[in-house]
Amino acid sequence: MSLDSVIRECRSGDEIGIRRCIVALQEFERTMEPRLRPGESMADEYFAQIRRRCREADGQVFVALAGSAVVGFVAVLAREAFTDLEDPPGTYGLVTDLVVLEAHRNEGIGRDLLERAEAFARAAGAQELQVGVLAKNAAARRLYLSVGFAPHQEILAKAI
Repeated sequence: MSLDSVIRECRSGDEIGIRRCIVALQEFERTMEPRLRPGESMADEYFAQIRRRCREADGQVFVALAGSAVVGFVAVLAREAFTDLEDPPGTYGLVTDLVVLEAHRNEGIGRDLLERAEAFARAAGAQELQVGVLAKNAAARRLYLSVGFAPHQEILAKAI
């Protein structure tokens, strides 16, 4: 665990800090993919979607605190259903979101959040954990590879 942070389950009162993280992540991802909606325009609806998906797929949101401030969060689903006919039967764990505010990056918080998400998914019976990453997000990709994720499938896009 990083020296100055605490990881715990999301609770009432964390919404403002999580919203700040969602906006920051969205704006960062917009630097790589400008077609994305501005963070301020989608953050509340997006957090509602995260909560709904957590209810539907045995998920949980964990927050990272520096003092009493939320400086990052991870959302993990323990039972996301495979849906395509060529997929195996059953479910898998899925990290839907991971963000650490820029001022707190490179402190081990992202790694701590991922470890907590993996432990949660494993305890809930998941046999596999997946995470998606924008191809241009080299820092996130390095983190995921460093904790044991391996490339599984790529989606290539072409503007037409």
